[in-house]
Amino acid sequence: MKKLILMTVLLVCVCCVALAETTEVILTCTGDFMPGSNDRVKTEEYAFQRYIEKYGYGYPFEKLQGLFANDDITLVNLECMLNDSAPDSTSRLRFRGPEEYAGIFPACSIEVANLANNHSSDFGKEAHDTTIAALDGVGVQYCGTIEYGNHACYMDVKGVRIGFVGVYPLYYKDHPEKLEECFQQLKDAGCQVIVASLHCGAEYNATHGNIHDRYGKILKSLGAHIIVGNHPHVPQGFNVFDGITQIYSLGNASFGGNTGVDEDVHEIRANVAQFRLVFEDGQYTGHQLTLWPIHISGVTPENNYQPVLVDGDAARKVMARVKKDSIHVRVKDYVDGQGAVQDFVPWEK
Repeated sequence: MKKLILMTVLLVCVCCVALAETTEVILTCTGDFMPGSNDRVKTEEYAFQRYIEKYGYGYPFEKLQGLFANDDITLVNLECMLNDSAPDSTSRLRFRGPEEYAGIFPACSIEVANLANNHSSDFGKEAHDTTIAALDGVGVQYCGTIEYGNHACYMDVKGVRIGFVGVYPLYYKDHPEKLEECFQQLKDAGCQVIVASLHCGAEYNATHGNIHDRYGKILKSLGAHIIVGNHPHVPQGFNVFDGITQIYSLGNASFGGNTGVDEDVHEIRANVAQFRLVFEDGQYTGHQLTLWPIHISGVTPENNYQPVLVDGDAARKVMARVKKDSIHVRVKDYVDGQGAVQDFVPWEK
């Protein structure tokens, strides 16, 4: 009888230990976030700035807080600089928001910003430095290998360490060692997972290009576990290889650069990606991707800069874009209330 009791106690203890050894971290990723506009429209009544003045810092991602506020880390691609003092520009292709808009990040439950993109040099080094200072001031992490700085960052969550890097190919091709240094910093820091933000591709092209495949291989060789793509401003597909998921493009998120979302001009469809990262005994074992279709504005044809989750036919239309461009994987369908939950991807060491 004593042996039976002892064996039962041991079995219960073993089961409890097994449960305790499994850790899951939820990472949410969005497409291009532009908390500002170009200087020509920033004072107009339809500009992004007017909506923030009226509704507050929590406005841009208020409708996505069911994802952002209930995850462990939210990553966005910051598509403009935060700067107040650099000389105004008449160019429609240079974008910025006020430095105080760094407050949008904590108000919207955003912890990490990627800076590696084609607008990171808008308004020069001054704007880069004020952006860094503004993000530091609200405790937001940032990453990116770009002209004015090379940054890697990591976050400790539930006893594991997640690292972040950003790459803009036009900079990388002349400075590959800078990105290599960022990866090495994260490896030396003991990051179990490294997430790479990749900013490339043809704008408004429904399908990815060879550059995505080429940089997917580069980032794999450097040590990336997940690759999240932005820049085309439209939702594209994804690929899975050697335990890595590479999303080619999520599309836009809250995007102050476009005042309209007429589908003949600017795409309204996009995705939010949510990764469930799984660890056993502190060791990364793989991940599962869920795609959440969104519209980047709750109204049309004007842009109200507030993305909303969509379901039904609207969600299936977004996923149709993903399926068309995911030529190497079988994309799972969207289910109302559950998202498009993909197969678990085990890590191949």
